[in-house]
Amino acid sequence: MKKRMLVVFPVLLLFPTLVLAAGEYVYDISLISEKAELILEPINLLIAILAAVFAVKLAALSQGGELEKTWNMIAIVAVIFAILEAYGTLKGLMLVHVGGLGDILELIFGLILLYTVYKTRKTLLQKMLGK
Repeated sequence: MKKRMLVVFPVLLLFPTLVLAAGEYVYDISLISEKAELILEPINLLIAILAAVFAVKLAALSQGGELEKTWNMIAIVAVIFAILEAYGTLKGLMLVHVGGLGDILELIFGLILLYTVYKTRKTLLQKMLGK
């Protein structure tokens, strides 16, 4: 029953999002100016690239360890995040636009992250229960 709810609940949350996405914005709020966004975009890109580099190095250090697969998957997610940020920066600077690429990368990012967290939880629970 719990497993079924893990699928049903997110789907129920998705439907209102799809309905609202079809129309105009209900609320249009700007948190920062466009100039500030142009400053933040390269900073976010730099942070994403550094996170990817460190995640790959950390995964390399954990080879052969108990959570080797977890660190490898986190490194993959970090690299995908860096690619997503690079694409977002290029798109924001009006240099490149590939329709749907950001959504596909976000989907891959989310799926791998979900899989990694699920498998790591399962591994740690087995370890704690002594199985």
